[in-house]
Parts: sequence; structure tokens; C-alpha cells
Amino acid sequence: MKKVLIISYYWPPAGGSGVQRWLKFSKYLPNFGWEPIVYTPENPYSEIKDLDLLKDIDEAVEVWKTPIWEPYSLKDKFFGRGKKNQSAGVISNNIVLNWLRGNIFIPDPKIYWVKPSVKYLVERIRSEGIKHIITTGPPHSMHLIGLGLKKNIPNLKWIADFRDPWTRLDLLDEFYLSKLSMRKHQRLEKEVLETADITLTVSEGWVSSFKSLGSKNVELITNGFDDNDFNVKEPVPEKFIIGHFGLINHLRNPKNLWKTLDDLCDQNSKFDKKLEIRLSGNIDSDVLDNIKKHLHLKDKVKVLGYLSHKEVLEQYNNSSVLLLLLFNSESGKGNYPGKIFEYFAAKRPILAFGPRYSDAERLIQETETGVFFTYDNTELKKEILSLFNNRKTLPSSTHIEVFNRKKLTKDLSELLNSI
Repeated sequence: MKKVLIISYYWPPAGGSGVQRWLKFSKYLPNFGWEPIVYTPENPYSEIKDLDLLKDIDEAVEVWKTPIWEPYSLKDKFFGRGKKNQSAGVISNNIVLNWLRGNIFIPDPKIYWVKPSVKYLVERIRSEGIKHIITTGPPHSMHLIGLGLKKNIPNLKWIADFRDPWTRLDLLDEFYLSKLSMRKHQRLEKEVLETADITLTVSEGWVSSFKSLGSKNVELITNGFDDNDFNVKEPVPEKFIIGHFGLINHLRNPKNLWKTLDDLCDQNSKFDKKLEIRLSGNIDSDVLDNIKKHLHLKDKVKVLGYLSHKEVLEQYNNSSVLLLLLFNSESGKGNYPGKIFEYFAAKRPILAFGPRYSDAERLIQETETGVFFTYDNTELKKEILSLFNNRKTLPSSTHIEVFNRKKLTKDLSELLNSI
């Protein structure tokens, strides 16, 4: 069995969406003749733990760990740690922190792990006879580890996996980048794209983007669902539950949805009686305030806090409709959130919001799994009432098996075999 080294900052017991892609690939790679070895930090800065994910690590997977130093310890000392000091997601409410994040720690605060990792891995790669490596970002410092390894071992075959864009990610605008800092990001990105044997990404839009940035060989493998995770049950007819489980911040807040739901409650007593909104994960307080300012909604919102992946899957079964929120931005057009594929497997209709002509809009239409709106669309009542009146019926999704994790891992193994 051939060995492949996977370099990932995110690994169980860390929770969150960044873990799933390579946890599942590593689970199924042995089925296709590849022995995965995962390299990850010994002490990552993670506020989200999901111990259930440890059970999903295949016994064939070897894990290497070394310590990492991250400047977050300094942030905690001066600004404190915890939810009260954090905005939803990677963006802080503190302008100084955002500026430091974007202009000093390039490409990200994990940069100090690059040199010690390259030094450690060069020796181990040679002693283990490893000929293939995969780096996955963000954080994009993982790609700089790959770059350092490729420079030291030129015959090493390297796949650079981008779960998100780098310099074309709209969130960079939140970091107040100077022109000099942006040029440094662009130079590092260009070097990675031109050096990696394969650039791998997760959507058609981002394939085109990385090609235009100079990558010589861009391939697409989307995220997906593991059918072993799902035990689909009939919806609960007594309630009309709209569920969203993950990040909601000012960049993806469907204000027209909240207004429409409030109006429907005012006009339709049956709808008012049955509606419930369930939210979990990192939710910006401004978004919650925006929902609760609507008279009929303030008592219908249940905030569940952080849920393990197993608990999220259970909530899918409890939901009537699953809410999908894309970043309302240019990079959002190429974004397939990982949860969209789990929504397919959960067999619940999708209520999606995002930019027009996005990859997610096209995919929802092709699979006939739900409805898609732009954030400025105010004509929502008809479709929401249709979802409400048909809540006892499971959607019959088409063409979703291509997103099965086993099939996607087979595609990955063929990529590895090709280089």
C-alpha cells in the first residue's frame, strides 16, 4: 500500500466544518490502496471540540503531531478569550486584531509552525519512503509547509487542496490589508500554485479562479456526505422547523427571510402556531437581535449552542426545512458549503440564500433539492408556504450519489495515482 502524508491544521478532537473533508478522505483511502498519514498540531488553538469525531478516525490512519506556537496566546493575555470577545467566525470585533491578523501574520497566525514542520517532516518523509503529500488550507500556512518540503525533496508529488480561496476570499477585506501585505499574499499564493503538481479545490467557480491565477493543473473534488452517518426519519408534522447549524454573521444574514416569516405569522394563525427556528453554532449577536426585533419571531427562535457533528445530524431529522446561507459576495458564487451535501443526504428541502448565478444555486436546481433566493429578494411567501404545506413529504433528490464520500475518495485515489 502506498503512503500519502496529509498536512492539516484541523483534526479531531477539533470540531467544525474544517475537519470533515480530510477526516472522511483518510477514512476511505485504504479502500483504494493508499495508506494515509496525517500531520497535525499537537496543541492547536481551537475553541470547538467534538470528541465524537475521534471515533471516525480509521484505525489504519497514523497521526504525527508536533507542538505549534500561535500568537493567540498574546491576544488572550491582552484582550481575553471567549465568545464575548469574538465575532462570529474568523473576524474579530477588534479592528486592531484584524489589522494584525492581515498585515503581520501572513498568510495567517499558523505561519510560525512552517519552518519547524518542514525540518521535522523532511527527515520523516525520507525515512518512511513517502512520495506523495497533500496540504489543505485554510489555514494557507499548510501550503507553505508543502512548498518547503517540495524545495527540499523535489521529486515529492504534491497536491495543494484549497477548501476556500486565498487572495480572492472576500473576508480579506475585513483585515485592512496594505498594498504591501496584499502583494505578499499574492506572491506566496502564486508560488504555491505554480509549484504544486495539482491544485485541488471544491467548486467549478474556484477551479476557474485558480486557473486564472496561474495554476498549471487544477482539479475538482467537491465535499460530500458519508451515508454511514445518516439514518433518515420522517419529518415531525406537528411543527414547521427551519434549521440552520453553523456560522451566521453579517455577511450572511437573510433579513428578508425573517421579515417574511414574521409577516406570515401575522397573516396565518396555523403557520404562526407551528413555526420554529432552530440555530446552532457561532451566531453573531447582531443577527439574533435582527431576528428577535420581529414581534412574532422573538419567542420562536431556539439557540442550541455548539452541537457535535452527531448532534447536528440528529437535528437534520428534527427539521422540516434546512436553511443554507452563502456569503453574499463574489467568492460566495463558488462556495459549496460542506453542509449542502449533508442536506442532500438528510432528505430535507433546502431553503438557500446567496449571490445570483452561484455554483450552489445551479446545484440545487440540478438536484431538485430546494429553492434558492438572492438576499435582496422580497418575494418569498409563495415558496415558504409551499414548503410549509408540503412538510410531510420527503424530497426525492436526483443525482446525489456522485457526492458520496466513498466515490469522492475513489476520485482522489485516481488523482494520486496519476502523479
